[in-house]
Amino acid sequence: MDKILPVYKPVAMTSFDVIRAFKRSVHPNFKVGHGGTLDPFADGVLLLLLGQATKQMNELSRLPKTYRAKALLGASSDTLDKTGEIVNGRYAKIKRTELSKAIEKFHGEIMQQIPNYSATKINGVPRYKLARAGKAMESKAKLVTIYSISILHMDAQSVEYECCVSAGTYIRQLSFDILHSLGCDSYLESLTRTAIGHYDLLSCVKIEDFTNLETAISR
Repeated sequence: MDKILPVYKPVAMTSFDVIRAFKRSVHPNFKVGHGGTLDPFADGVLLLLLGQATKQMNELSRLPKTYRAKALLGASSDTLDKTGEIVNGRYAKIKRTELSKAIEKFHGEIMQQIPNYSATKINGVPRYKLARAGKAMESKAKLVTIYSISILHMDAQSVEYECCVSAGTYIRQLSFDILHSLGCDSYLESLTRTAIGHYDLLSCVKIEDFTNLETAISR
């Protein structure tokens, strides 16, 4: 069984929870990998790599990814999303034209700060573990590519985007940086990965499909 299987990951599950669920339905020693993690608070497309397809892990992890995100305005979070400690922050009434102009500055290759609450490691320890322990960390940035950002909806309390970005881009940080440039604090209330390359939500199987393996694999 050598296959790339797009799966819909629900909110609250980790990427490895999905792998464990698949293995419980097949065999605990079955070879399964994934083509890029998805934060527990986010939902959407996760690629499971079955059998020999795990050899394509590096190639698949570099595919562009598309997300739909909703940011709440006027408050901030240490994790940049709703899972962190949320405090009131700066609020600015933003016009759509102002937001569009700010977004233009983030198109193409940009240097993006790596969030403290991320899986990136420092001396073998994930940054999020150091952050939870209150350890001081040096700021670090990396080169990412923003292919497109479009505004889906905005009102006085929130902004919804659709973004297509290179692998390794943090949408939490991207949204925060855009709104921060306009003098407004924010954090993500929701995040959905709608596509990885040509694999989209319509091509995904659900966790409950794992109990009928023949149905899941034939998709």
